[in-house]
Amino acid sequence: MSTPTRFTDELKAAAGEQWDRVIQHKFTKELASGTIDREVMKRYLIQDHRFLDAFIILLASIIAHARSLEDRIPGCQFLALITGKENTYFERCFEKLSISAEDRTAIPDAE
Repeated sequence: MSTPTRFTDELKAAAGEQWDRVIQHKFTKELASGTIDREVMKRYLIQDHRFLDAFIILLASIIAHARSLEDRIPGCQFLALITGKENTYFERCFEKLSISAEDRTAIPDAE
């Protein structure tokens, strides 16, 4: 009897060379090893926070345009999860890395 292929292995195989490019990228390696430059991490967190904001707007729009309450509820539950009081990851990181509100507006969007 053969061992079944793990789903994660199937996903990795489907990603092909893109998987290798991601895990071999300088940012990924430095993040994993804890050697990432503080300024690089600051820019990354600011960009990721902006992505989260845009995603929340998109999700709220999807919820608003859903056909019924039954269709809206799963989106509302997910929106509540990612915006809940206990989800303070970015605020804690910004404080720890001394990222001010001015920093968050001064750093341009990623290209």
